[in-house]
Amino acid sequence: MGIIASKEYADTAMTAMLDSVKNDVFGTRSIVLHRREIINKKPAPFDRLTDLATRTLFDRRILGVFEQAEYAAITILIDKKEHVERYRVWQSQPYHYCLTAILERYVSWLEEVNQIGDVLVESRGKSENKKLSAAYARLYKCGTANVPAEKFRRHLSSGEIKLKLKSDNIAGLQIVDLLANPACRDLICRKTNQKMKAEFGKRVIDILRNSKYRRSTWDGRIEGWGTKILP
Repeated sequence: MGIIASKEYADTAMTAMLDSVKNDVFGTRSIVLHRREIINKKPAPFDRLTDLATRTLFDRRILGVFEQAEYAAITILIDKKEHVERYRVWQSQPYHYCLTAILERYVSWLEEVNQIGDVLVESRGKSENKKLSAAYARLYKCGTANVPAEKFRRHLSSGEIKLKLKSDNIAGLQIVDLLANPACRDLICRKTNQKMKAEFGKRVIDILRNSKYRRSTWDGRIEGWGTKILP
């Protein structure tokens, strides 16, 4: 999953919104919000979420950030089993395949608004970062079957992807981390004709689908624009 936001906005207003939630709920702005630690309610100060009133406050405040912050969202879901079975000769690394699908939609959005953009992702480890950087550079140089290289080069600021650690406390990366699981679960439910059960997740999806997902400029459609199920 990825979100699109103005860098200036992300570095100021978006960061301030997230810092306000951290300070009011956890008593500090220096922590990094990570879904796993929120769910597990540890280590400190995430143990404060064991208190029902505190957890209710956090849910309300973070949903407010999701709704009020200015960004556009794109979610890509890949069925790895189907991917392997369909492409027995050609198989792209699933993470890179999803990144490609996100970037195709990102540069198309940049073209619509006549802007140039950066690509920032969370660091995943030395080996993974090296492979990801190579995949991005190849995309920038060669393009894809759907988007020519010239469009990538015209609308992306650099041929090198930007990597940041979770500990760098980047607001946009934290928002993506918290949105990604319910966004992914929503697409799985739609693919398998099931209903989402998690109440918090359903509220997140309502926000994404009501106002955040990228949409077709012709008919407002989300599928294929703000969401995509691969392969």
